[in-house]
Amino acid sequence: MKTTFWTWIIIFCSTLLLAPAAHAQISEQARTSVRPLTDVGDKIAGRKITSFDPKKHGFAFANTFETELFLQDMRFGGLCGGMSYSALDYYFANQEAPKQTFRPAVRTPLFDRIYDRQQTSTTTNLDKWTELFVNLLGLRTDEFFRWGLQKSGGGRLEELCNMIDQGKPCPLGLFKGGNGGAGPHHQVVAIGYELGRYKGDLGEHQADVKIFIYDPNFPGRKMTLVPNLAKKSYRYVEDPACEWMTYFVDRKYSPVAPFRLSASSYPNDGKVHELLLEIRTGGDDLRGGNDNLNVHVTMKNGTRETYTNVNKGGRWIGNYTETVPLKLRTPIQLEEIASIDLQTTFGGGLFGDNWNMDTLRIVAKIGGASDRQIFERSGSPLQRFDGNNHPFMATMR
Repeated sequence: MKTTFWTWIIIFCSTLLLAPAAHAQISEQARTSVRPLTDVGDKIAGRKITSFDPKKHGFAFANTFETELFLQDMRFGGLCGGMSYSALDYYFANQEAPKQTFRPAVRTPLFDRIYDRQQTSTTTNLDKWTELFVNLLGLRTDEFFRWGLQKSGGGRLEELCNMIDQGKPCPLGLFKGGNGGAGPHHQVVAIGYELGRYKGDLGEHQADVKIFIYDPNFPGRKMTLVPNLAKKSYRYVEDPACEWMTYFVDRKYSPVAPFRLSASSYPNDGKVHELLLEIRTGGDDLRGGNDNLNVHVTMKNGTRETYTNVNKGGRWIGNYTETVPLKLRTPIQLEEIASIDLQTTFGGGLFGDNWNMDTLRIVAKIGGASDRQIFERSGSPLQRFDGNNHPFMATMR
C-alpha cells in the first residue's frame, strides 16, 4: 500500500461506511484444516515452510492498482491487502489462483473481489495499524522493532512461528517508520520462517532470522524478510530498498470461498479467440455512469461484433491503464479482421464528458500460437473523445 497519512484517514473512514459484500464461507473442515509443512523444514535447522506456493496460490500480475477515494487525484496506490487475503483464500480452498497476467480492470468481478478483501484486511486490523501510528516522537520504535524478534511473551515472532508451525501461512502488516507515519506501508503473506542459531530470546544471532514471504508486488517469487540490526528495521534480501520498521501478524484473517475465474483454453486452430485492449487514459478521465465506451470488431466481409459498455459503467481515472478482454463470439483468422473501433456514448452540451485516450495496444490470443500484438499507438492524447462521439479506428494491416 502506498499512501499518505491523510489518505489513510480517508480509507479508514470509508471502510467503516462501506460494509464488505457477503461471501459464502468455505467449509469448516477447510477453514480449520492444517496443511502439511514441506520437507524443506527437515533439511535446515530452524526452518519451517508451509505448502503455500507463490506461483500456484499467488496472482500472476503485480500489485500496481491505483484508485481514487472521494477526491479526484487523491490516490490510494495498491491493493496488497486484498491480493494477500485473496491468495490465502485460494490456498485454504486448495485451489490455484487465476493465471491472468494483466491487472483486472475496475468493475470486473476479480477486481471487485480483491477490492472487497482489501476493505476487510484494513478494517479488521485498525487496532494494529493505529498502535503503530501512535508513536509520539518515535519513543516506541525500538520496542516495535524488538517485537518482531521476540519468540515469547506475545512477541510478533512467537505469533508468526505458531501459525507456520500449524502449516498455516498468515498475513503480515509491514509498517514503514519515520516521515510522520506516511508510509508506504504494506501487506503480504508469511509462508515460512528460519531461525538458524537464534533462540528467540533477543540474544545472540538475531541476524539469522528469515521470514519467507509472498508479496503481491513480486508475482511468482518467494521473498525473504530479514532484520537489519544496524538500522532496526526489516528488509528484503532480494530487494534491500524494500524496508519497514516492524511487522505484525494478522490473526484475524478468516478464509472465504475464493472467486473462480474460468481459465481460457482454446483449440489449436490458429484462429483469434480473444482480444486484449490495453487502454491508457491521459489527463482527462472516462466518467462512467452513462458515459461509457463501446468497441466494434469489424471483419473484412462486413460483419461486426459489438461489445457495449466495456468499462462496465466504471470510471477510468486519469494517467492510468486498464485492460479489457474481449472474447470473440465467432473465432476468426487474424487476417479477416478489418478494424477495431472505439466509440463513446457521451452526451453533448455543457455537462457532457470528455476523455483523453493516450495509448491503445491490442493483443490477439490465437489458438495454438503465442499471443500477438496487432496494434499499438500513442499520443498526447492519441484521441480526445467528446460529445460528437467520433470513433477511433484501429485499422489492421
